[in-house]
Amino acid sequence: MQQMDDRLRHLRLDFGFGVAEFSLRHSIPRSSMGDVHRLMGDYEKALVFHRKALTIQENGPCNPLDCALTYINLGETYREMKDYSTALTYFQKGLEIREKKLPKDHPDLAVVYHNLAKLYLSTGKYSMAMKTVQQAIEIAQEKLPSTHPHLLEYKETFEKIRKKM
Repeated sequence: MQQMDDRLRHLRLDFGFGVAEFSLRHSIPRSSMGDVHRLMGDYEKALVFHRKALTIQENGPCNPLDCALTYINLGETYREMKDYSTALTYFQKGLEIREKKLPKDHPDLAVVYHNLAKLYLSTGKYSMAMKTVQQAIEIAQEKLPSTHPHLLEYKETFEKIRKKM
């Protein structure tokens, strides 16, 4: 918890969040702050930061991959809040951008596939969950070391899904 508080403090200091400034350079740090709040379980505050980031990005010339990250962060926040339909909408927006902008075997795609697998697992759509977690694992096995935390997490999710099928 202390580590998360330190991360928030550094983000605030580094990007001057005491100031009511809404430039594009502030959008990703805002989304990052939202993600830290999500990890701490403060979903309402997470949504505030993610929405501010998205507002900034949608009202300026945004790097599409930055927008995708914010969509995915919003999706993960809503998934953890068990608002699965909203989460799915945001995951799909983020995935659509990443699929257009990244190579098919990019590890950032695996992250979204894994997020979708967790969502489908939570909603009892086990065949969809299995399909998307397998996509995540396939990419991760090709691009990440065998001990990488993401690959290990994807395999854990695979086992959870397998046990439900």
